[in-house]
This record gives sequence, structure tokens and C-alpha cells, in this order.
Amino acid sequence: MFDADRPIQKNEQDRLGRSGFAKYLARSILDHKNPESLVIGLYGGFGTGKTSLINLIAEELQLAGNNMLDEEKPVVLNFSPWSYSGQDSLIYHFFRRLSSAIRHAPQFKNSEKIVFLLELYVSFFTNRPTPQLLQPKKQLLKQFLSETSNQYGWESGRDLTHVKAELNELLRQQKHKIIIFIDNIARLHDEEIAQIFQITKSMGDYLNTVYVLAIDKQRVMHAIANVYHLNGTDYLEKIVQLPFEIPAFSKQDVESILLDRLTPVVNAVPEDMWDNKYWNDIYYLALKYFFNDCRDITHYVNTLSFSFPRVKELVNPVDFFAITVLHVFSPEIFLKIKENKDLFTDLVSHVFEDDKNKMLEDSLRCDNILNFSTTVPEDVLKKLLMILFPKLRALYEKNVPFYHSEELSRRNRRICSADFFDAYFQFAIPSRDISAAEMNAILSLASHKKAFAETILCLNKDERALYFLEKLDSISSHKIPENNRKNIIEALLDCADLFPEGMESPLRVNTPMRIHRILHQLFRQISNPEERFITFREAIKNSALSVYSLVHEINAQYDEKLAAEDTLIPAEQHDFTLNQLETLQKLVCQKISYWATMDRLAEHPKLMELLRAFKAWGDNNECENFVGHLVQEDKGLIVFLCAALKEPIIQTMTKLTKNTLWSEYLSIIEEFISVNIIAPHAKMIFEDPDFEKLREEEQLAILIFLDLIHADTTKTIPQTTPE
Repeated sequence: MFDADRPIQKNEQDRLGRSGFAKYLARSILDHKNPESLVIGLYGGFGTGKTSLINLIAEELQLAGNNMLDEEKPVVLNFSPWSYSGQDSLIYHFFRRLSSAIRHAPQFKNSEKIVFLLELYVSFFTNRPTPQLLQPKKQLLKQFLSETSNQYGWESGRDLTHVKAELNELLRQQKHKIIIFIDNIARLHDEEIAQIFQITKSMGDYLNTVYVLAIDKQRVMHAIANVYHLNGTDYLEKIVQLPFEIPAFSKQDVESILLDRLTPVVNAVPEDMWDNKYWNDIYYLALKYFFNDCRDITHYVNTLSFSFPRVKELVNPVDFFAITVLHVFSPEIFLKIKENKDLFTDLVSHVFEDDKNKMLEDSLRCDNILNFSTTVPEDVLKKLLMILFPKLRALYEKNVPFYHSEELSRRNRRICSADFFDAYFQFAIPSRDISAAEMNAILSLASHKKAFAETILCLNKDERALYFLEKLDSISSHKIPENNRKNIIEALLDCADLFPEGMESPLRVNTPMRIHRILHQLFRQISNPEERFITFREAIKNSALSVYSLVHEINAQYDEKLAAEDTLIPAEQHDFTLNQLETLQKLVCQKISYWATMDRLAEHPKLMELLRAFKAWGDNNECENFVGHLVQEDKGLIVFLCAALKEPIIQTMTKLTKNTLWSEYLSIIEEFISVNIIAPHAKMIFEDPDFEKLREEEQLAILIFLDLIHADTTKTIPQTTPE
């Protein structure tokens, strides 16, 4: 259940022991015998409970009034100036509320005349007439006989001083005290704050009135200085006769309220998932320092109550409670942690355990993040981070032994586990940018090929691979250490097929072309042509995750070489010679053949591009045999047709259009297998009762093919080509 940050209303809700003071102050106000107007100030900053204290005082006044005679009961007005806007409006509504409170008070002597005088009094300031219904009966009869029933202050025949004197004389005769609470003063504009104090000490300082003002001292002093150019402290001392400082919450009170408010959330956690010792360690060492008042508690518990139920099956509850503290009170730190996954988790294997330069770099990165701390001292934040992320102990407590098990962290779904880290940030607005520090850290991993490859695969999992490639494309290749270039080339070629392809347009390059641009820069930094060739050759041999990237890179190199034939660009400016490219083609063809043998080729989204390379660069019979074997199975034929008719399928699904050029795709199919061979199989799949169970693009592949060959089937083929 969410808490709207409402102040308490009743004594039984008081958890801070303030009801005793409220009772004392309420009784003192009622016992105050001096009829002169009294101004009481409740001083406290934002979130210190001023409104709650006012509610407790008002409750006590009501209880006391229940035991008093009607002619003695206090008249209580709770005025919130924040509800009104503008100086004249503020004054007008204050006096209207005051006159309404008096009018409805039981046994209030001369209330009708007092209300009229109040309305007449405020008319001097607001230029508004007294309401007809609030004028005395004699006055109503007199005005009925006159041309108008409205009356303004200056038309009454009295001056302002005379009206106020009449009011005070009538109020002196009362046994009622008029007690006026004014809250939310700090929310007003500077001029309106000044107006409130003008009301209490000049316009509305009537006899038998008591003002109780909730004052944020710093805010009020600033407003007074801004409006009147006076010393705010001196001004308040002249206005407020009885100042009371509302004490700040004690840590014990805050802790008690926080733990009570957290209990319903903790009760929803399975008992075997809640580690009480771990919670006590992390709370008393760090978390408790983030909470200063009830508003802090409300903001935190509301955020936790909303987010935790949605991820409780994915996270360690204590870790989530802790990281949510940073989410609420230190959002900059929270986002920095999210953006530096490699720094805080075991994202990369321990290849740097003895790398002093790497540890120094990590320390600087972590120190930079700690500098964003404004909520708690840096040492408190550091303790919290070292508990959540044990990897940091190696940076800040090098000589202190500690035990950390990646397997145990994974089993307990800890935030320090790279496998569960992202689940803790599902409610963070994603920032996919890669900072300069993170980019440098990633590139530093390139001295270890496996670590670098694992890192860019994690970036791909986080949907940040394209941002990384864009950054890498903009970095001058000469800034990358020579020993790292070969590892980057191998890793990019091996991982490239797993990246999103991106969008290609006249103004953009897609992912394969982006990678080609990067590879070209890196190849050019290898001055020896033979070494350059060996680097590419080894990358092809070592590639295990990708094969299309190899085909695309060789095709791109060929295209650039052919495009340069009519230019005067010398041969040495090209990355590879024709003989080298032909040798590389054969190696890639062997890789494609291996993928075909391992039943991986048919699953590749770039099947047609790979088949073309297979046929053009290798043994034509081997390619045709692969396709012939593939289409014998229903699944294989569907996969082949989906690949061959990819563009017609996309046009049908997205543009809902037909194209007369679709018939050309039959020639693409004929490159690998005769249409007549696969036509009966395609008809059989279409006529099978389970045809409707296929995915939409699979159904379209069969339908478009049969429509293109004008197949005669027992079922009607929905027309997909123009007549």
C-alpha cells in the first residue's frame, strides 16, 4: 500500500512523542488570559512534521472544547494559504474564512455584526463590496430602499481605524478564543509570505486571537529579505512572540518508523530468501545514514513497494532493498553503477588480478563515481558499495582478506553477479550511451582476446553493442595499442553475426558496414601486408560464433578493390591483394562447409548470402547437395523458401503490396535447386491440415512460391502476385 506522504491526524498515530507537547501548547493557549493578539511560531524545516504537530494541537483543542460551555468553546480556523493565489485573493479568502468560522460558531455574541465588520474591513484592502447576505438586517432594509445593495468600506462612513476598533471592542466581550492555524507558508511566493505576516501582525491582530504559524525559518527569512530588504531574523522576532523549534527526528525514531513500515514488504519475501544477518550488517553499517525524516521513509517505502513485487523472483531481496536506497536518495550514483557493470561485477574473468595498472584505473573510476555522493559521507557510500560489490574490496582493502564466490553470488541472485545485475535496474530509465571512461576500460581488455570478446557480447546483451561500435568507429585506430589490434579484429569478426544488423540508408551505415570501416582502419595500422593477411587468416580460422561477417568483409574488400580499378590509387593502399582475397575466400568456404556439416548453416539468418558464397567460392556440387538434402524435410524447405523469398515476404507483411518483379526470385531459387523438384513438396505442405499452425512468414513463403509458379492445388491459394 502506498503512502501519499500525509501528515498524521490523531494522537494514536504519533510515533515521535510529540502529542505531549501538543497537549501542553493547546492547554496553554486556552488558559492564556491576555486578550492581545498572540502569534506562536512552530519553526522547522521541510519534512520535520509541522503539519502533523498542528493537527495534534487542533485535536487537543477539540477535545478540550468538548468539555467547555458553548459560549467558551474556541473557534478554530485552519487556513492553508497555498490554496489561493495572488495578494488580494489571499487577503480576501483569509477574512472570508475567518468570518465563516465565526458565523458558524455556537453562542458567539454579536456574531452577525462582527462578520459584517470583518467584511467591511477587508473591503478597504481588496476593493470588493461586502456580500449582501452578510450585511446587518437594518442595513439590508436601508439598502433595499436605495439604488444599490452593495457597500464598500469607504462608503460606510467609517475609516479603517474606526472599523478595526469596533471589531476589537466586540471581540473583547467574547469568551471565545479565535485560534488560527496557518500552514504551508514556505510553499508561497515571497510576496505572499510577506503578506501572511502582514495579516497576522497588522490587518488581523484582533483581540482574543491566537495565530499558530508553521514556519520554515530559512525560507521565510529569504522571502522577507527579498521583499522588504530587511534582516529576516529581526523581522520574525518582532512578529512571533512565542517561537518553538520543532526538534529534528532522532535516529532512533526514524529507525523505528522505517522498520515498521518495511515489515509488510519483508513479510512478502519467502523466509528462506531473507538473510537477517546480511540485512543487519548492511543496514547498520550504511543504509541507516540515508534516512533523516518521515518523508525520506515514505519516498523510499513507496518506491520499494512499487518495484520489488515485480522483480522479487529475480533478485536478492536484501541487495534490492539496498540498491533502492541509492535509487531514491542518490540517483546519480545509481545510474553510474548501472553504466559501469564491468567495474562492479564479475563481468570479466579475473585476468587482471595482478595487473596493477588495471587496478589503478578501476580505483580512479570508482573514486570518480564516489565523488557524486551528496546524500551521505563518501566513506558511508564506500562501505555500502563494498558490501554490495565485494570486487571493490580488492581496490580499497587490499590487505584485508575476504571470501567471495562467484558461484555463491549467482546462486543467491546477488547484484554483484553479472548474470543478475541487470534485473536490479529494470526501473531505471535506460541510458545506452557509453562514457569515455567505460570505453577506455573496454578497450583496455583487448590485451586479452577472450575477456574483450566476453565484454562486447555483454554489451550486445545490454543492447549497447551498436553504441560501442559507433564509438569505436570514431576513435583513431592509432590510439589502440599495436598488440591489441589483432585481438579486436578477431573478436569483432567472431561476434559480428550476433549484433543487430542496424538500419541502412543514404545517410547511415548498417552494422556489417560499420564493422568493415573499423576493420579497415585497424588493418591499415598493420603496415606489413603479409602480417595483415595472416591476421585476417587467423581470425577466419578462429571464428566460432560468426560466418557471415567473414563473407561480408571479403565482399567489401573486393568491392572496394574493383571500384578503385579506374582510379590512380596504388595497390599498396588496398588492405589485401587479389591473390590474398582468393585464399581467404577458400578458407571462408571451408568454414561455411563446416557449418553445413554441423547443421548450423540452415539456422543462419543470412542463409542466402552464405549459399551464394558457398557456391561461388567453393565446390558447386557441395552447395547443391546441401540444398538438396535441406529441402527434403518440411522444416528445411520452409527455411530455404523463407530465405529465398525474404523481400516478398517483408513487402507482404509490412507494405501489403504486390510487385511484378517478384517472379525474378524464382531465378534465385533456380541457382540452387530446380523449382520443379521442390514444387510438389511445397504443395503437400500447403494442403496439409497443419499448415495454419505455421508462423505467418512461413505460410507466406509457401503461398508466394506456389503463387509464383501458378501451382494447381486442391486448396485455393490466396493471390499474392498481381494479375
